[in-house]
Amino acid sequence: MKEKPASEGHADYGYIQNPEDLARLTDTLRDAPRVAIDTEANGMHRYFEKVCLIQVGCGGTCYVVDPLAGYPLSDFLDVLSRKEVILHGSDYDLRMLKKTFNFSPRALVFDTKLAAQVLGYEKFGLAALVEKFFGVVLPKTGQKADWSQRPLSVKLLQYAANDVKYLESLAVILSQNLAKLGRSDWHLQCCERMVEVTGMDEKTKTKEPWRIKGSSKLPPRTLAFVRELWHWRDGEAQRRDRPPFMIMRNEDLIALAERRIKNPTQPLEQVLPFLKKLPAQVMERLQKACLKAGNLSESEWPVLPKKTFKPRISFDYEQVDLLAASCKEIAGKLSIEPSFIAPRAAMEAVIQKRARSVQEIMEASGLMRWQAELILPAATDLLGQDS
Repeated sequence: MKEKPASEGHADYGYIQNPEDLARLTDTLRDAPRVAIDTEANGMHRYFEKVCLIQVGCGGTCYVVDPLAGYPLSDFLDVLSRKEVILHGSDYDLRMLKKTFNFSPRALVFDTKLAAQVLGYEKFGLAALVEKFFGVVLPKTGQKADWSQRPLSVKLLQYAANDVKYLESLAVILSQNLAKLGRSDWHLQCCERMVEVTGMDEKTKTKEPWRIKGSSKLPPRTLAFVRELWHWRDGEAQRRDRPPFMIMRNEDLIALAERRIKNPTQPLEQVLPFLKKLPAQVMERLQKACLKAGNLSESEWPVLPKKTFKPRISFDYEQVDLLAASCKEIAGKLSIEPSFIAPRAAMEAVIQKRARSVQEIMEASGLMRWQAELILPAATDLLGQDS
């Protein structure tokens, strides 16, 4: 049975599709002390990824804002940026909001997922927390939806609204539990770190993005095919606005490169049977990419990355093991995952740099203050007698 579009259904949320409704929502947000937000993007279905929905929870009411409806969002986003916002797993949402709208929060962020981790909950997904505290099982209807499609069904919009429906109440419960355990500041530091990291400019893309997973041990001639096929795939992905994996998976790309070298005259549709389904123009461009790769001279093949042998860092791995054991003991007493307190790499950095103070541990390892304070006694016990 075909689902009804949202305009024909009934649901417990407001669907914002015009500037007048958005203006009213913006005015409502001006007086709100804190606002729950979530987003839906189209990265699983599109090459050019963007935010397609912004869900808002305010005063117990849910709103679903449609940023693809063509109205300006500047006032709404400005007001939203000045509010304390509640998110679950804010990393992706904040990155996408910055990428799509250059949005950055200017007030506090309360991440309910981080709160659950700081509290030591074994299950910290939103669905698990909603079921734990409210006895509600959230549907999984829209997990793989293409949110750029319009119109959206009532079922999908309800799924989107559910992502903020319980966040305000959940944040209250988690705040109280954090306060009871004296971990509110730990959580605050985690949230501040998240905002800092997601607000950074995207790292410069690698100069050789075509060096895909599985290509590191391939010989130069095969890499020449991989490189040309990668550029072909990326071009097709952009033309069709589809993720590259929907054009050709990495493992198929490598298989095509290897088999093309072994039998350069074999028709492509025989090399990988699914290529028969490609449109004629796409197949033509693929054949040109293979021909170009096959005609490259040896001097034009990619150069294998030089292996750099770094001198062995001089520090006591036994001390790292001892610090890790102490961290595990601390984590056990706090009922927190040990790696959430300090990952192995951070402990190695502490031992290597002989860090004996909170500030030194933070600078050496990148740990937050609360993490550094927890492992400080164990670190000083191990390193305190060093000269």
